[in-house]
Amino acid sequence: MDVGGVRARYEAQVRGRVPEWPAVGAVVERDGPLVRTHYGTHGTVEHQPLPARVPDLDALVLRQREAFAARNEPARWNAYGTEAPALAGALAAAGFVPGPERSLLAAEFARLTPGRPDGRRSGVHSLNSGTEDPAWWAAARGLAAASGPHAKGLAEFEADGGPFYGRADAAVLLDDRGRVAAAGWAERVPGTSFVSVGGLTGPHPELLLPWQALGQAAHVTGRPATHYVAEAAGDLRTALLTAGFGELTTVRTFRWDPPGTPVPVRPVRQLRGELDTGPVWERLEREFGFRPSTSRFPGFDAPAPSVTWSLDALDQGGDERLDALARIARRALRAVTVAVTGLGLGPGDGQTLYWLDWQHIGYAFDPHRVGGPGRPKWPGSVYPDGDYYLYLDPELRFGTLGHPWEHTLCVFGAPLLAEAEAELTVLLGEPVRRRD
Repeated sequence: MDVGGVRARYEAQVRGRVPEWPAVGAVVERDGPLVRTHYGTHGTVEHQPLPARVPDLDALVLRQREAFAARNEPARWNAYGTEAPALAGALAAAGFVPGPERSLLAAEFARLTPGRPDGRRSGVHSLNSGTEDPAWWAAARGLAAASGPHAKGLAEFEADGGPFYGRADAAVLLDDRGRVAAAGWAERVPGTSFVSVGGLTGPHPELLLPWQALGQAAHVTGRPATHYVAEAAGDLRTALLTAGFGELTTVRTFRWDPPGTPVPVRPVRQLRGELDTGPVWERLEREFGFRPSTSRFPGFDAPAPSVTWSLDALDQGGDERLDALARIARRALRAVTVAVTGLGLGPGDGQTLYWLDWQHIGYAFDPHRVGGPGRPKWPGSVYPDGDYYLYLDPELRFGTLGHPWEHTLCVFGAPLLAEAEAELTVLLGEPVRRRD
């Protein structure tokens, strides 16, 4: 492998890139040569190799720390062996603490020899296959928590969206008794030549076998990938070198922790299909009579109290009326939820809301941590643009349901109606249905 050429390609394509689509719940900001990402739970700084002299480097580094402090986010900053020594000094002066050194390794798909375990019950199994056992996930999470450090932890990998066809995958290695012996996870870096290994819980390069398919999904990621890149030390490093990896350089993570307690959940979290949203849809069908139809209306037995408006008035007002509808809904949903600073509370506590798009990906989010400068976008839309769109309290105490074919908006729950009914009537006209 041409180590110098691969390292140059990695530095040019991967380091300091601004993603076209940020991770779920993340905000990406550029500050000079640096790319800062705020996840709400933590933050990172990335950049291409810095020149030997960076004007006002100490002030630049300190500014990043202050940006994370303002959001109460722990920060991570990777410094590579190819960096100018001044960077480590500036990080230390700003209070960043260095972690253990690791090797940055790369391998060409065509030259990789990770081995193939035999046995019907043993071997490597993708967690993106549609046949995965939920127990495998539980075991993988336990192994991930007990190992590391990883380039990207499994919990963070899942928060970013987890396994997704053509973009990311996780795998487990089963022993001859069908038990999970090791786990790993990886993702395509879109528009680059690399599949990045987020983590391996042990020295088992065979876990890489399912992920070569990620490199071939050019129709999803823009170009085929040719190389893995991974961070490793100790036995894992030895195993990867034996399997065909070469060392590009070293990497050390500098960390800074704020004085307060960080929020443990991102402001926006993806709801993963039936696992997360299935019970909600089942409750809507069972308790609210939700029955999708393009011709049988209303298709939803709105609970009392509820009010339903026609959306026909919006057709005459263009984007201004659509914007007004969004503002009314967002203000009202914020008003009926509880803003809690510094605490990560779960569904049903009055802080988390769901946005559901029938038969598509949904989101859980904190309405007080989205929208506005420096925050992730508000998920979804209240206006049903081609499908059923719902904002819901996880306990179904209040919410909205936009019906795309009846072209109506139903708002239910006394607290939400108290906040929104008057404004919605001014915007949309008199209701077409009411249930007291």
